Amino acid sequence: MHAWPDIDTTALRADRLGRVAELMHAHDLDHLLLTGADHIRFATDFRAHLTNEPDWFAVVMDRSGSFDVFAPYVDEVILSPDPALPALRAMHPLPSWSPALGHPRFWTAAVAAELNRRGARRVGHDTIDSVLLAPLRQELVPIGRELHLIRQVKHPLEVELLAAASAVNAGAMEAALAEAAPGRTDHDLLAAAMRYQQAAGAEFVTHSVCNLRKGSGDWFAHGATLREGDPFFFDIGMHGIGGYGSDAARTGFVGEPRPEVARAFRLLQEAHLLAQATARPGVRASAIQTAVNGFLTGHGLAPTPYAVGHGVGLRICELPTLHRADRMDSDEVLRAGHVIALEPETAVESGGELVVLKIEDDFVVEDNGLRQLTIPPL
Repeated sequence: MHAWPDIDTTALRADRLGRVAELMHAHDLDHLLLTGADHIRFATDFRAHLTNEPDWFAVVMDRSGSFDVFAPYVDEVILSPDPALPALRAMHPLPSWSPALGHPRFWTAAVAAELNRRGARRVGHDTIDSVLLAPLRQELVPIGRELHLIRQVKHPLEVELLAAASAVNAGAMEAALAEAAPGRTDHDLLAAAMRYQQAAGAEFVTHSVCNLRKGSGDWFAHGATLREGDPFFFDIGMHGIGGYGSDAARTGFVGEPRPEVARAFRLLQEAHLLAQATARPGVRASAIQTAVNGFLTGHGLAPTPYAVGHGVGLRICELPTLHRADRMDSDEVLRAGHVIALEPETAVESGGELVVLKIEDDFVVEDNGLRQLTIPPL
């Protein structure tokens, strides 16, 4: 089990609730209706990330932080169900193990009853299907994007939790690299990483993909066997204690790579260092993409075919987005307190195959530059 940090949970909850209450005040909202597990965790600290299904839970909360949870694993209303969450007033039943749209009348009636009981007038909501919202009598205000925006700059306690998750994910990558040998499979590498994550006490494993003898854009393990000289990359993600995540990737080799692959990897490492040097407070997100892809193409290599980075928090991928200016609604300026992943990729022809190489690490943006978080535990 990893030695997770013992943080001041009360202080962290107060900071996040303060940000949410300020947003509600700015939009004249008296209540929120949330279904996204990340938004629910941020606003209430209730853990709704049970599976990948995005709509098994719903939360109604007011500006004071008092909230009710609608959950698939209770069969009656339970008052004050969790002493560790004193703001949680009650839990209400929803149809079990079903998408909300599977039983829209029940879902809407249950949520409407609580909104009406509270006297809700103007309600902000995240991404919820219009079929579920249409029967509600309250004035409804979409504020999903605004919730993402207020989460961008992290509190120091959030950074501490992100650093812990990143350390575990870095250890998982070391475990996967150590598994690489002729005769092992891509699934064996991912199993070693997942075993490390779970043994460390991860809350949730989000993605586990491996590219072995596949082209760019094909992310999934397929039972391929490692051979001498093979390059490969894997990309893994997880949520640690408190729900904060890590997203990271490594390229590895079975034995010695071909000279052209070794050269491409050395240049990719340089591109990764260039991204780190470029990503400083006051720099536009697109400047990182421009620097990395300019470097790669200038050396005859394929550019990274997607965003070279992104924010990390209660979602594995969140704002800010580090992409081309014409691929983003807003070309954000990096600020101290952003936590970002930098993930340059390139590809090179070798032995009649397209070899894809990738590196990804997590960093916190500080006043003087970046501090790497994906460092394995001692």
